[in-house]
Amino acid sequence: MRFFGSLLLAALLSAATSLYAALPQGSRAASPQAGDAEQLGALAQQYAETVAATLPGHFTIHAARRPVLPPMKPGKLTFEPERLSKQEPLGRFFVIFRVYVDGIFTTTTRVEMEGTWSGNLYRAKSALQRKTVIAEDTLETFQFEGMPPAGAVKDLPKDVRLRQPMNIGRVLTNMDLEPIPLINATDRVRVTLKNGGLHIQGDATARSSGSKGDTVRLEMDGTKKLVQGTVTGPCQATVTVASYQ
Repeated sequence: MRFFGSLLLAALLSAATSLYAALPQGSRAASPQAGDAEQLGALAQQYAETVAATLPGHFTIHAARRPVLPPMKPGKLTFEPERLSKQEPLGRFFVIFRVYVDGIFTTTTRVEMEGTWSGNLYRAKSALQRKTVIAEDTLETFQFEGMPPAGAVKDLPKDVRLRQPMNIGRVLTNMDLEPIPLINATDRVRVTLKNGGLHIQGDATARSSGSKGDTVRLEMDGTKKLVQGTVTGPCQATVTVASYQ
């Protein structure tokens, strides 16, 4: 039985080989050339470095492994970078490409890369309390190289404060920050009521807090009506006629 099984397997392999050979040339699957993989790797490096150039600090990027393309029909291969797998080219990430054969989209592939970062980060000079307004005098910069903590702040934003306490020496991250409210609950607010090109001024009491662009609840003077307003500045908001009605 083992002998006949071997004969049957050999016959099937022979038949498959014959069928493959009989296929038209344009229908055969073929391994991409080594030059295609090299081109893909170079494009991935170039794309990742282009993205990195728009970010603060300096990135060092290299291929984590040699690109491997799946078998495809013969033809001229072209590659179009689509996106990175991460917002920043740090640690292990990959570049996603669209692959075209003779100008026709065929598949997607990815190139695995690895990146490190060097530049200035911020850390607390001393223990800071919740709601401390962030400024240059509350922090110190230091040179960092490698993989920074997730969300590490590289450019210090304006008009922000701490959402939680910070210990001395702790690296500042985006998770530590929140916008400074321009309106707080119980604040007196100057309201601009908008109706097309007509603007009417009024006053209200805030019943919720918000930063610039946030929506807050306002109790209008006189009518005591609760309306939704958009924060435009310190103790200032706009209200549309639609939200007032």
